[in-house]
Amino acid sequence: MCLFPQNAWLSANPPLSWSIWRNVPFALLGALVIVVFLRGARQAGDRAFCWMWLAIVLSFAFYIPVVLWADVVPLVGMLMIPKTCAYVWVVWMGFSDMHRKRKETVK
Repeated sequence: MCLFPQNAWLSANPPLSWSIWRNVPFALLGALVIVVFLRGARQAGDRAFCWMWLAIVLSFAFYIPVVLWADVVPLVGMLMIPKTCAYVWVVWMGFSDMHRKRKETVK
């Protein structure tokens, strides 16, 4: 979808509708990932990833307003900062679990 000329990437005012259409598959995939992590962590009793779903929800919650309103209110773009913090939290959860498993393997 990003390759369609209707995106008007080189235009000073690209159409909002195409910005939304580009993000629909991304949002649907994100919703699926949220459900998978929520169910998977609960079923497995996985303490390392029990909050992964929340980090993903937060990243989308901060990203969606940017897609919708950053052109009208540029300050909304600052929501990318907490979105990035949510990503850092995701990486931290994965790194912590990897480090814990490596320590258990060494023992």
